[in-house]
Parts: sequence; C-alpha cells; structure tokens
Amino acid sequence: MAETIKPPAKMNGEKQIYSTKDKVSILGTAPTMADTPWNDPEMEIWALSQCVTFETFKRADIFFELHTADLWKVWTNILPRLNETKGRIIMQKHYDEIPKSEPFPLKTVLQYRSYQRSSITYLLALAYHSYKMTGKPGHVSLYGIHMEDKGEEYSEQRPCCEYWLGRMEDAGQEIYIAAGAVLAAPFLYGYEKYSELLVQLRQRYDGLTNGMKGAEAKIVEAAAQKNRQDGALSECEFWLRGAQRGEINVVPSS
Repeated sequence: MAETIKPPAKMNGEKQIYSTKDKVSILGTAPTMADTPWNDPEMEIWALSQCVTFETFKRADIFFELHTADLWKVWTNILPRLNETKGRIIMQKHYDEIPKSEPFPLKTVLQYRSYQRSSITYLLALAYHSYKMTGKPGHVSLYGIHMEDKGEEYSEQRPCCEYWLGRMEDAGQEIYIAAGAVLAAPFLYGYEKYSELLVQLRQRYDGLTNGMKGAEAKIVEAAAQKNRQDGALSECEFWLRGAQRGEINVVPSS
C-alpha cells in the first residue's frame, strides 16, 4: 500500500493551499471558460473572482482575488460580489471586510522563482507547489486563458505563463490548454514550405525592413542635428541681442 503523503500545514510561516483532487481546472474570463467540464466530480476548479460575472460561469471550488485592497475598495461592485460568492476566497491576506478571505501563500510560491506577471501565473505556481508537496494535481487544464492580444500586458503575461507551464510539465504534470496563444504556434520553425515565389517575397520583405530601419536611423540623426542647430541658434541669438543692446562689448578683430 502506497504511503500517504502528509504535506505540511504551514511553510514559511504560511498556511498552505493544496489541491484536493488529481485534476484542477484554472479559469480565466476568455470565451473558452464556457467549455469547462463543470459537471466532472473529479475536477477541482480554481477561478479568478471576476469569472462569476459571466453568464457562462457555473461553479468553482476556490476563487482568487489577488489585487490590493486599493482596487476592490475603489471599484465598489467588487466587495459585495466577493462576499456573495460561494466557495473559498483566496486574497493577499485576510480582510475583516471579507470574512471568508484566506491569505495566499506568497512566500511559499516565490521560493521557486520570484517571477509573476498575472493572477493566472500565481495559480499555476500554486498548482506546481501543490504537486511537489502532495502529488496533486497531476492534471491541470486551462480554460478562458487565451492571452492572444499583442498589447503590452499580454506580451509580459504570456511568457511568464509559459514559463510556469514548462516547469509543471517538467515536474510531471499533464497540461491541457483549451485554446489561445499560450504554448501555441502556427507552424514549426524550419519546416515551413518554400518556393521560388516565397523566397522572392522573403527577400523583398527583408529589403523593405532594412530600408525602413535605414530611414528611421536617418530620421533620428536628422532630429539630433536639428537639436544641435537649435542649441547653436539660441546661443547665437543670445550674443547677438546682447551686443545689439550694448550689454556685450564686441571687440573687432585686428
């Protein structure tokens, strides 16, 4: 009979949070949240707190609201929502305004690497820690986590998310991602199809790109030259006007 794992109740002085089941679904708010296996009794669901505001949301075992009180005290609709939510609520710490709130084990998670760029990555790191301590969850699914936007926010969040997923897979956890840009690529580099036309287009593309870079460099240099001339012009004007007003003696050269 396999030995029962008894993970520590506290670590780094923090109360720990472990998955109780071998399968965990982590929910974001993108459209594939609707595809979550809500009725699977063997699935534990961890959700961002705002998931409850979507019509497609059905249930969760643990909710996470990891922003500071500055956020949920300013956005007045958040506090009532958190108190009305059924299930555990994990936050930065316990707040008296939210009696059910429990502290997130931040120091425990950061011991692996202090690299967190979104609420989702905290959840991934927590699932990773739970697996390291208890062997659960062996299977982690991501629903509603697309990160497809090319804006600044997801350009920082997606690499961090992929970092933790890589660590989880390396540790032995099985990962399923419903859809989106996370760990996704349209083709294998080096195995693309090439033809004479594609090569010509590539050469044309590279030529245009280099031309743009050259033009941008000239613009930068022209702007620098203009700034230098603006400075020289201001200096010249200072001496010219001073001489005209008789404030500066101009001695003719011999």
